[in-house]
Amino acid sequence: MFFTEIYSSQRIDPVESELEIIRSHTLARTVAKKLGLNFIVKNHNGDYFDSVSVSEVFPPGRYIIKFDNSHFSIFNKDNNVVGIGQVGALYNQDGLRFLVKSRPKPELEFRIPEIEKFTDGLMESFSASQIKNTDLVLLKARTTSPYKAANMANTLAQEYINFSLSVIREAARGSKEFIESQIKTFGTELDTAEENLRLYKEKTGIIQLDRSATEIISSLAEFDVEKQRAIVELHEIQSSIDKMEGDLSKDDAAYGAYKTMASFPTLSRSPIIASLKEQLRDLEIQRQELARDPSRASELVVVQSKIKNAEQDLKTATEKIMAAGPTVGDPIFQSIISNILTNETRVFALQSRIDALEQIINRQNYKLKQLPEAEVNLAQLERQRTANAEIYQMLLGKLEESKITESMQISKARIIDYANLPDRPVAPKKSQNAILGFLLGLILGVGGAFLMEYLNTSFRSAKEIEDLTGISVLASIPMIKDKDLTEIPTIHEPHSNIAEAYRILRTNINFTAAARPIKTLLITSTLPQEGKTTTCINLAITMAQQGLKVILLDCDFRRPMLHQYFKSSSHNNNRGLSDVLVNRLKLKEAIETHPNSSSFDFVTSGTIPSNPSELLSSQKMQNLLEELKKDYDFILIDAPPALGVSDSRILGKISDGIIVVIMAGKTNRDAALEVKEELERAGEKIIGFVLNGVDLTNQYYRHRYYYYYHYDSQK
Repeated sequence: MFFTEIYSSQRIDPVESELEIIRSHTLARTVAKKLGLNFIVKNHNGDYFDSVSVSEVFPPGRYIIKFDNSHFSIFNKDNNVVGIGQVGALYNQDGLRFLVKSRPKPELEFRIPEIEKFTDGLMESFSASQIKNTDLVLLKARTTSPYKAANMANTLAQEYINFSLSVIREAARGSKEFIESQIKTFGTELDTAEENLRLYKEKTGIIQLDRSATEIISSLAEFDVEKQRAIVELHEIQSSIDKMEGDLSKDDAAYGAYKTMASFPTLSRSPIIASLKEQLRDLEIQRQELARDPSRASELVVVQSKIKNAEQDLKTATEKIMAAGPTVGDPIFQSIISNILTNETRVFALQSRIDALEQIINRQNYKLKQLPEAEVNLAQLERQRTANAEIYQMLLGKLEESKITESMQISKARIIDYANLPDRPVAPKKSQNAILGFLLGLILGVGGAFLMEYLNTSFRSAKEIEDLTGISVLASIPMIKDKDLTEIPTIHEPHSNIAEAYRILRTNINFTAAARPIKTLLITSTLPQEGKTTTCINLAITMAQQGLKVILLDCDFRRPMLHQYFKSSSHNNNRGLSDVLVNRLKLKEAIETHPNSSSFDFVTSGTIPSNPSELLSSQKMQNLLEELKKDYDFILIDAPPALGVSDSRILGKISDGIIVVIMAGKTNRDAALEVKEELERAGEKIIGFVLNGVDLTNQYYRHRYYYYYHYDSQK
């Protein structure tokens, strides 16, 4: 139990270990070489070729086969001929072998990639997985040719079986060679022992030992046989270790990692390993002694159980040391290292058994020397003959076992079902891809719509404005597309849905004015180009059409626009409001009347001043508004955008009401809230918002303005 204090538990799955071998670089490389997979024909699946094989001596690169009737020549990248062959005959030169079954076209290009790099890519074409709740493995291979895919899977399975058999046969071959040498040695020793025994009996006349001597000799012979059997097994394991180390040395990185692990202090000088070896030796001595006494059979069972537990603890300790050491990438080399360390654990156990048998044999030899001198010599000779005879028979039996194992044709693994030629490709799955594409497109479309909805912080409906600000929207003005500034909807298209929207705005303002007197109405926006000037002009015209006397003042001294709408009737903006405020012009001289409406007057901004805020906040401006109130029912003020400059706030203090124009799909929600807070500092004068640029393709607005569309079409 003390191992758990030092090492964490780790369970090695034998099936998973074999799966890693199947997926290994070594087996993939074997399959590539056996099937000639690194012979790659450009723009073809290689169906024109058969019996393809590429040796490692054939240089990688690009080659061209040029056909001349039934003959062909192979050219390298330098356009030098490297081989000549005939269609239908096997070509086999300089490590390249193939058969051209039929002439495909005048020339073909093929390439031979470097085998190691090609194998790295080939490994991705294979997959191996364990079938649930079984020891069965499912192998799959993927490539562009159905025939090649089936052939690759079957070849990989067979090469795994061959690899397993080669490991078993190699170990058996090394064991057989050692046993044969031991048989020869012990055969000679047996002949010598028998001859020496015969000569001694003839010389002394003693032909029989007493009972006690016979028992000692019998015990010694048994112990000698057990010792030799352990030595044979130890040599078999050591030969297997030597063979695996030889295989491992083919890869410098893996061999270096193993050497580092094998020299790891925990393995070479571990007190746990040393303690277990000592424990095993003592238990082996007890087992050999108890095995001679039938009356102590129950004690023997207990000792054998302790030996089994000690061997398992030794194996567990070695595995934990291995897990703590360096790792190796290739599964085959991992398997080799694991097997080496497992066999070294068995070596520890066998060495303990041999040491125990040596001690027992020494004790028996001491008893033998207590006999009379004449009997001692005879007993020694009898022991040598008996032990050599039994060892010789044991070795003959082991030799037969090794021969059977070496010639073994059946692996521990077998193929249950061979891969058949697939009747359809695994990819692309057109129906599945179409469905997945549709679902993915749907998800992306819906997700994109929600994302755009989340990221879009502008207003698209009047309700959104009212919910955010708590202030009513007086009108929603449809979008005006590609219209000239001089074409004013309320004048040139009086029956349009746009004109009707402005009439709705006029009506709602009248309702508001009924609750509180409004004579000066400030119209502003959050940012430039949101349609405040257009709103001012059309609202003034609709009021004038109602019979009200209206005047529109362009107070946007920074980016004036009013004169652009009335080019034919204005003074080119050099005689306007700013000129009146600086006393360069009288008010009556600045007022102009719209040619289409005698009730609609306007004043352009005039010369752009250097101090617009100071002019708008002057007493002169307040006096001007008071003077205009005497002659007009409504004074509309076209003010600059409220964000960034203080002009709108200044004008808001001297106005009776404020309307804020918001452009649908453009004005930011935060900007609208900021404007609301800024203007409310001038007093509770915001009477409502105007949502400009409404898209009539929206379902709600389309139904709302359907009547006007229908009316326009009739007109």
